[in-house]
Amino acid sequence: MKPDQIRILLSQDKDSGGTASVSWPRLEAERLFIAQSAEQAEQTAPMLFSLCAQAQTLATRLVLRQAAGQTATASLREQEIITFEAARETLRKLLLDWAQAFDGHAAASHWLTQWRLAQDLRALRALAADYVYREDCGHWLQRGEAGWQEWLATADSAPARWLHGMQRPLPGCALLPALDATQLAGNLADWLRPGGPVWQGQACEVGALASEATQLPALLADNLRPRARLLARLLKLARWLSGDTRLQASAASLPDGALALVETARGPLLHLAALDGNARISRYRVLPPTLWHAHPEGVIRVSLSALVAESAAEWQRQISLIDPCVAYRIQQDSG
Repeated sequence: MKPDQIRILLSQDKDSGGTASVSWPRLEAERLFIAQSAEQAEQTAPMLFSLCAQAQTLATRLVLRQAAGQTATASLREQEIITFEAARETLRKLLLDWAQAFDGHAAASHWLTQWRLAQDLRALRALAADYVYREDCGHWLQRGEAGWQEWLATADSAPARWLHGMQRPLPGCALLPALDATQLAGNLADWLRPGGPVWQGQACEVGALASEATQLPALLADNLRPRARLLARLLKLARWLSGDTRLQASAASLPDGALALVETARGPLLHLAALDGNARISRYRVLPPTLWHAHPEGVIRVSLSALVAESAAEWQRQISLIDPCVAYRIQQDSG
C-alpha cells in the first residue's frame, strides 16, 4: 500500500448487498512548517502542495498573518488567481480523468493542447464552449434546471453524453452549508473531530454539489446524485468562466491562533496555525476537502456501499465524480 492513499474495502453482505469501509491515513506534510517563520512557510507552501498550490499558498499567507495579529483578507487579484486555478483544474479533470473514467481514453489531443496553452479565463472559456457546453457558458447558465436536462439529452459534447447516461439513483450524505472563517471559528470542534470532520454531527458532502444544490432540486429529490454531482461541477465551471463568481477566502482569530478558509474546486480548504513568542510557527494543521470525501461515514463510503456488486469501472466512475485529491486503492473482502 502506497502512503497517503485512500483505502477502500468492499465487503459482500447477503442481507444488505454489501458495504464499504473507508480510511485515509493522511501524511501531514505541513508539519515541515513547524519552527519556520511565516515568510519561510509562504515560500515553502507551493512546493509542498502541488495540487491547488495557489489556494494552499493563499491559505498559508492568510492564516499566518491572522495569527500574527494582523487582519488578513484576500485581495480581488488573489480571488481571481484561485478561481483561475480551480477552473483550469476542473477542465483538466474533464479532459483527462473523467474522460478516462467514462470513455476509456483522454480527450482528443487538440483539446488537451488548447488546455495546456490556456493562460487566462478567456482561453479556458473558449475551450469549455468547444468541449463542454457546445455554446458559450454564459448562455448555458441561463437555461435553468429544465433547460440543462434538455441540453444533456441533445448536446453532442462528451460531458453531456456522460450525464445523459447517469440514470441510476444513489444514496448520499448531508450537504455542507456555505461558511466563512468567522462562522467556522465559532463552531470548530466538530470539524476537528479525531474520527473525521462533521458538521452538526453529520459527515457531509462538500464542494460543487453542496453549493449548487438549490439549483438542482429535481435531481436531488430523485436521488440522482451522480448526475447532480457532475452537473454541479459544470455549473461552477460556467460561473467561474463567465465571471459571475469568484472563489472566496477568509481568516479569523482563535484563542490559540488563527484559521483560514479558502474555497477550492473540490470544497473548503482549512488551515490552522499558531505562532510562538519568536514569531515562529508552533502549530500548523491543514484539513483539505478530501478529509470529508474519505470520512469513514462520508460520501465515498455511502456511494460505494450501494455498488459493491458492480464492476471496478463503475467504482472508478463514482469516485472520479466525488473527486478526492489523492490516489485510492480498492480491495475486496475475500471472506
